[in-house]
Amino acid sequence: MVPQPPGGPGEAHRIRGQDPPRHPGGHRHGRPRQGATLGPEASCPPPTGGRGPPRVGEEGGNPTQKVSSLDAQLGAPGSGPAQTGPSGRQGFRRLLPYLGRHKKRLILGLLLVPVFTLVQLSIPWVIRGALGTLEGIGKGEVALDQSYWLGLAFSLIGLWAVYGIVRLVSRYLIIGLSRQIEEEMKDDLFDHLLHLPVSFFDKARIGDLISRANQDVELLRFMAGPALFFGLTMIIMVPLAFGVLAYLSLPLGILTVALYSLVALGLIRVFPKLAVLSRKVQDTQGDASARAQEDFSGIRVLQSFAREEASKQAYAKVATDCLEAQVAMAKTRGFLHALFMSSGSLGLLALVGVALVDPLPPSDLFPAMLYILQLSWPLMIIGWILQTWHRAKAAADRLDEVFEVPLEESLPLGSAPEPDFRRHPAICADHLSFRYEENAPLALKDLDFCLPTGGTLGLVGPIGAGKTTFISLLTRLYDPPRGMLFVGGVDVRDLPLKTLRSLVSLAPQDPFLFSDTLKNNILFAEEAQLSTRGGDKNPLPDGQRIDHLLEESRLGRDLEAFPGGLDQVIGERGVTLSGGQKQRTSLARALAPRRPILVLDDTLSAVDHETEKHILESLNQRDQAQTRIFVAHRLEAVRGADLILVLDKGEVIEQGTHEELLAQNGWYARTWRQQQEEAEA
Repeated sequence: MVPQPPGGPGEAHRIRGQDPPRHPGGHRHGRPRQGATLGPEASCPPPTGGRGPPRVGEEGGNPTQKVSSLDAQLGAPGSGPAQTGPSGRQGFRRLLPYLGRHKKRLILGLLLVPVFTLVQLSIPWVIRGALGTLEGIGKGEVALDQSYWLGLAFSLIGLWAVYGIVRLVSRYLIIGLSRQIEEEMKDDLFDHLLHLPVSFFDKARIGDLISRANQDVELLRFMAGPALFFGLTMIIMVPLAFGVLAYLSLPLGILTVALYSLVALGLIRVFPKLAVLSRKVQDTQGDASARAQEDFSGIRVLQSFAREEASKQAYAKVATDCLEAQVAMAKTRGFLHALFMSSGSLGLLALVGVALVDPLPPSDLFPAMLYILQLSWPLMIIGWILQTWHRAKAAADRLDEVFEVPLEESLPLGSAPEPDFRRHPAICADHLSFRYEENAPLALKDLDFCLPTGGTLGLVGPIGAGKTTFISLLTRLYDPPRGMLFVGGVDVRDLPLKTLRSLVSLAPQDPFLFSDTLKNNILFAEEAQLSTRGGDKNPLPDGQRIDHLLEESRLGRDLEAFPGGLDQVIGERGVTLSGGQKQRTSLARALAPRRPILVLDDTLSAVDHETEKHILESLNQRDQAQTRIFVAHRLEAVRGADLILVLDKGEVIEQGTHEELLAQNGWYARTWRQQQEEAEA
């Protein structure tokens, strides 16, 4: 039960005489008090299995909200990789489902790689045959045949044509597929982010998430496309080319393999440093992106306090860190590039050395040189792939850190009974306690009340009292403990999120508007409106409905200030609107869908007294079946509420109607008198 208020009635106040729902096993069911005027008995069904709701300390009843986090690197720059569970990182395995969706296209593209690679390797061999023929002609062993040379020319042209066409088709199939995979992965990442709990975004930095969604996904695309394409080409070409060199001259083959092995050893020594630098580059890029996003989002605050220079210096420091990491990476990559470029020269030196000791015939010397030059390109590709591999591995880890954050806990649609607002109270809190993090103080403590359908609840109290916390639990932006919060007789934890949130229309404390037209912002919730959830869509035509919403929210009088009227684009976060206009637009958006529960979280704090009075009168004339919750600092907004709860540090310190609270002469009465004196002054 809610603690008895000082000086209040002997029994804790229940709105219109209703007790909270009680469950079998010693808990009594809700029933009207003697003299109550409202209808049916209010009771909430027990959780599955008939067991009473778990209490604090029981299994499932811990009031601690387990806030998901991505470890420090999403909340603070310069942190190392997160450790997000025993399952470990998927790494490049995350690409496998995407590749599997397009396996026919991928397999065809991969099968074409050995075709054009063999054609490419055959061209120097055909030239070797032509040089041998020329040697025979010079020695008089072979007669000059013009048809042979004509056929040779057409053969070389045909081989180059086949090589170019097949390589182009293979490249399109594999690398083009990687572009499609990039799009699918970004879609999946965006969808995953949309369904993460709000607690994740309490810690994450938006700029860093944008960096992961763009740069990190693109690096994985490189591995799914270009690295796969060029890597398979290299795997086929390198051993065949070395084999041909050994066939032409065994010493040349052995010496070339030895020299290229030295290059590989140099790579192995550089790899660990490259891996560290790759992660540092991507983290500093995320830091820079996050800093820029934050500063530009708060540009008005920066300018109003003349903090542009301080912001510039702070960003310059982050940019310098990013530059230093990039330069260190560039130096390492430059060393690798020089190493690969020199590999071709080393191969030619080996050819010259072998030719001086054991001269090769001209028909073998020139093809050997071509094969050595062909080997230089795959070795450069090896370097590029290895550099990209380390960066992509770091990118895969950074993406895993996001994908491994658990989604909001939700059940599938149709898996829970429908809330019944006719037989049960609209909202019941049954000794609700909650804390945001383990070992943190309770944000709500033993909140206990029932609000019947059509009733109005007022939540007031000092800043940080827990008012918005309760709204967050009601909409499951944070998960309350099981068995402590019910909507229409159903535990909110047993309701699918889509079902629960389609029951509540919310005007939040901090109104967020989109860079769209005023009309689209007002009708934003229309697409999500489910008429089967207890509140039908407004039957008025669009034009009349908009006019009605503008009148209810008192936004219509401001249309003259907008050149485009309802089609005026209001800018990012509604930057072109005043504070009061933002709140009234947010209010109109909340009023548009006719949902069973309307929540106004301090929505009228930025409007004047007369506007607030008009809006409250309009709300009182709305559908009487709609349950309303007003969170307010100005007590005038909750004066007509059926039940007012005064919260302080998460606890109910007073409760009752407006008249009852004035009679108690506590916090509510003192604050009411103070606000009335300020209004009169």
